[in-house]
Amino acid sequence: MNLDYQHSTPASRLAQHWPLTTSIMGGHRLLSAFSVVSLASLAAETAALSTSTSPDLVRRRDMLKRATAGLASAASAATLLTPRPSSAAPPFAIMAEELGYFPVTDEKSGETVMVPSRVSRNSTPQAIELARYLRRTGARMYGAYWCPHCSRQKELFGREAWAIIDYAECAPKGYRSQFATCIERKVDGYPTWRFGNGKEQGGEMELADIARESGYLKRGTFDPSLEGGVPPLGGGAACQ
Repeated sequence: MNLDYQHSTPASRLAQHWPLTTSIMGGHRLLSAFSVVSLASLAAETAALSTSTSPDLVRRRDMLKRATAGLASAASAATLLTPRPSSAAPPFAIMAEELGYFPVTDEKSGETVMVPSRVSRNSTPQAIELARYLRRTGARMYGAYWCPHCSRQKELFGREAWAIIDYAECAPKGYRSQFATCIERKVDGYPTWRFGNGKEQGGEMELADIARESGYLKRGTFDPSLEGGVPPLGGGAACQ
């Protein structure tokens, strides 16, 4: 599967890559099988989070329960949904934006993977330069598609800079998962940064802190005041 999801909306990604969704007269025809696979994915993650006590993950679990209930109702209402005009989008696309990811099935293999929603914030020139330095020096971020701290870390970089970062998806059902590599490297929290200079840091990090820990500040400068419109960090929090 080759998904160019960095530069498309949830609705267009689903229409292009989900084999059960076809474009008809400018709208979308959504088959009930789409809901069946989505329900299974949501139920599986809800069960996985059933014992979590982390506030972020408890909120996600509650949201997943509501999404599952809503999707079950929609699936039982009809086997074929025909929305109005071209702006109409599958209901799951809306939930995907809230959850931060959506399921995509490879029509050849039948494998379903979870694809993160696109990074929405534009990158600053200095964030792009930092990302290029990190890539060049062998830095890597380990994360999981379902981790809200990972999502915020991506937004700090912005869309253009994040596309440069070397990222390892550690969740088994994540798109282009490197689960075995994460186990081998003993990654036990997300996000985890491992920099080219040998340093390692777990949890969300401000870009200025990444610049310092990675050694970037030895060759350049980074002004945090230029990073406007960034989401609040969780105080270095990480998903387990």
